[in-house]
Amino acid sequence: MPLFRWEDIDHRLVVLKLVDLSEEMRSLIKADESRIRFENRLNLNSNTVPSLILQMKVERADEWARREYEIYCAVWQTQGNVRSAAFVRCVCAHIVSMLGVRAKSIAHEFSRFVRGTNLPVSLRTAHLNKLDLRMRQLQGRWHRRLEIEAKECEHAERRATLAQQNIRERNVATKETPMEATAEGSRQTLRGENRQEVHGSHSGSSKKKPGRRPKLARPFLERAGTLWQDAILDGHSNVSIDKLRQIACALDAGNYLPPSEYLEGKYARELKEFNSRNSNSKIGPVKTWSQLVSLHDKSILYGMRRLLSRCAQKLDGPSLSGN
Repeated sequence: MPLFRWEDIDHRLVVLKLVDLSEEMRSLIKADESRIRFENRLNLNSNTVPSLILQMKVERADEWARREYEIYCAVWQTQGNVRSAAFVRCVCAHIVSMLGVRAKSIAHEFSRFVRGTNLPVSLRTAHLNKLDLRMRQLQGRWHRRLEIEAKECEHAERRATLAQQNIRERNVATKETPMEATAEGSRQTLRGENRQEVHGSHSGSSKKKPGRRPKLARPFLERAGTLWQDAILDGHSNVSIDKLRQIACALDAGNYLPPSEYLEGKYARELKEFNSRNSNSKIGPVKTWSQLVSLHDKSILYGMRRLLSRCAQKLDGPSLSGN
């Protein structure tokens, strides 16, 4: 996320909105003050009205701070940005400072209000001290509230960064072609021999339905079957993903590509559909056996295992059944 700078905010727009907010809040405070005086016009306790007015102004100061913060957030969002920890902390400092100014303004207005009343000096001082305490507490609450939000933004930014890193790593792993073959793959025959076509000539292949071609070339059958038999020598028919990756490297080294030309039936169709969907995406089409294994698609991996197993079964026979 780019660094936040206070000057990046459209302060002209913010000021225009704050002027409207100031006029509205002062009008509400004036109406509340008139209402308090009217409701307590018959109250003989001279301390009631000043106490209620101060309480109301502290509550209005809290509302004022909330709406001012909302204005900053709305303007920042209008500019096409998202809230960050740096943004929240900068606005927090401004809100806390604003509340300090409001505290002095309320104290000044209160002193002027009680000047013409018979309220004892001791009560005036007590009210002003209580006002100072409540406004400091209000500043503390806003600081804690916005610091919590800033911390949450930091965690959200960290999660977003980690997610982007994971996506980049997966994309690199998917597109990555093995740099070297296994020891078995290095003992393959010359490249020209292993490029035998799976189904003879490719002419007219575009007219045929996706799926396994009519006949697998004998070199592929022997190579794939041998690799599968070696993988299950320990007596486990369920070959691990690591061994499957080794087999994939050997098939890639032998240039038995692409995998969609060798998989059978619906598994070939699924892979070709996947390649079609992702031909222009960051993932890209699967062109090697190693990419196929890295895809971790259960269905396509099952198709690869099934093909290798059938090749191993037919090593001593003529060709795969149905060829």
